[in-house]
Amino acid sequence: MRNSAQVVILAIGLIIRLASGAEAGELTEQVRALNTLQGSMVQGAAGARGAIPAQIERIEQIVASLDGEAWKEKSNSAAAAIFLFCGGPSRSIRKVLDAHLIPETDTRLVAGAVAYAEGRSEDAAKLLAPIDARALTDTLAAHLALIQGGLLIASDKAKARDLFDLARLLMPSSLVEEAALRREMSIVDVGQDPNKFLVLGRRYGAQYAKSPFSRNYWDEMRAATLRAAAIGDNPRLGEFRAMLKGASPGLRFETHMSVARNAILNGRVALATTETQYAGPLVDSPAGRARVELYRAALAGLSGDFETAEAEFQKIDSRILPSADIEVRNIVIAAIGRLQGASDGVSSAAPATPESEEARSDSTVERSARQALGDADALLQRATRR
Repeated sequence: MRNSAQVVILAIGLIIRLASGAEAGELTEQVRALNTLQGSMVQGAAGARGAIPAQIERIEQIVASLDGEAWKEKSNSAAAAIFLFCGGPSRSIRKVLDAHLIPETDTRLVAGAVAYAEGRSEDAAKLLAPIDARALTDTLAAHLALIQGGLLIASDKAKARDLFDLARLLMPSSLVEEAALRREMSIVDVGQDPNKFLVLGRRYGAQYAKSPFSRNYWDEMRAATLRAAAIGDNPRLGEFRAMLKGASPGLRFETHMSVARNAILNGRVALATTETQYAGPLVDSPAGRARVELYRAALAGLSGDFETAEAEFQKIDSRILPSADIEVRNIVIAAIGRLQGASDGVSSAAPATPESEEARSDSTVERSARQALGDADALLQRATRR
């Protein structure tokens, strides 16, 4: 199996060979070379992204050189549409379309591709929606399915997902698959279909973690992790944590801190403790360190170690904390006040048995914390909107 660097070398070799004497039959090969470069780019191959602009310019030159006879070839109409779906500019193809050189059977496809390239989504949808991608050759079908799915996201998510699945099946290890994965992940409900989301995420992480567009993927993974934590899906949360290991330290830190923050605000001490522990080694700034120390102090207080919490709170310079964390600090102080009252009540009563003491540590702390958070409802609402 060729690695991505070898693929780039082969693609560039093909481009140079064809550029030495461009003829009518070469448009399909040059568009294929563009697809190869784009596929290598999203797999992280060095040099692929830099070679793409020159390849697009070369294709435009070939388009301009083709005569009316050449455009009677169905393969050239397909190549022109794929070129536009690949992000090529519309100017050269529009001239051919306006000159009525595209065969009538292919006019809808090429006109729809031009509309898409020009950002006229409504016109593109009207022209492209009736075309059955499954009836086309694989490469054209994959590109068309990707575009059709994107145009349907707002109106028919179920059909959009089917089209993205088709696009991925027809063009694996390509920009088409990379884009289809990102777009499909954005519309999968993690709460309702976590398995599908994880399948898509694992495929993306394995193939496209070095894609220049991977930031969108990591943002989706972060949102899914927060969602899994919010609904209390602990087994799934572990799977999302594992997938996030490929993200940047900064994004991982912010994700763990966000989960910990929401867990604190909901009195979920164990989850907040775990996430704060994950965040600690990822700290790379004084502000980040102060945030971790704040959460550790808050968790000490919510777990009943009031003296430690009070001492640690005093050490933290609140001036470098984000406003959301200052609000967390204020909410936790309110919770600790209630917990101290509960603790005083227990100490004045009969000594607790080991069984009742264990029950208190498992449930009373969290109940008291939640009650304290309820007392600070207005503050909590402002905090959770961020």
